[in-house]
Amino acid sequence: MVIFCIFAALKSIIMYEDYLNYHHIPCGAVIDRIRTKEHLTQRELAERSGILFQRINDFIADRRKISPEQSFRLEDALGIERKGFFYQIQTNHEIFLAIQRMTEQQSPDLSKFRKALFWDTDFESIDWRGNSAWIIQRVFEYGNEGEIKETIHFYGNKAIENILSTLPDSWNAGNRNYNIKKYLHEKTEN
Repeated sequence: MVIFCIFAALKSIIMYEDYLNYHHIPCGAVIDRIRTKEHLTQRELAERSGILFQRINDFIADRRKISPEQSFRLEDALGIERKGFFYQIQTNHEIFLAIQRMTEQQSPDLSKFRKALFWDTDFESIDWRGNSAWIIQRVFEYGNEGEIKETIHFYGNKAIENILSTLPDSWNAGNRNYNIKKYLHEKTEN
């Protein structure tokens, strides 16, 4: 019996320890995954941990952050020996998201674009991420060299090639195709 208990404890440490390395996965998703592996419903996990069912549901849906105390209670309920396991996963994920926000540029260097290029919209309110296909098409059909190079720098070659390959031909496809060949394919040919 003692050997079985030791084996069970080692199994939970080894089995779940990898989750600490998956910073891109929210804590709630890890709780839900482990809960499922342990064949527990959310209600059963709530009863075992002494945490309200709605709170468990909020953690899993990523609507609420977990406290260290709640982490300890969930770990005890799931047989996880490492104290602060879920709290550490949540912290790792928050750090991952903060780094992602810091490194993800929201717009290109706007000083490199003529406002006239976007004659039919308010230049100051362009959503450079959400309207990427429209912007890339516009720049490759009407943009100058500086605008095209800044667009490539901001979105990257692969994203631009993927978007431009799905566009139907337009009356200005000649300019677009010329610029694709000049600015995207010249790099791969050299």
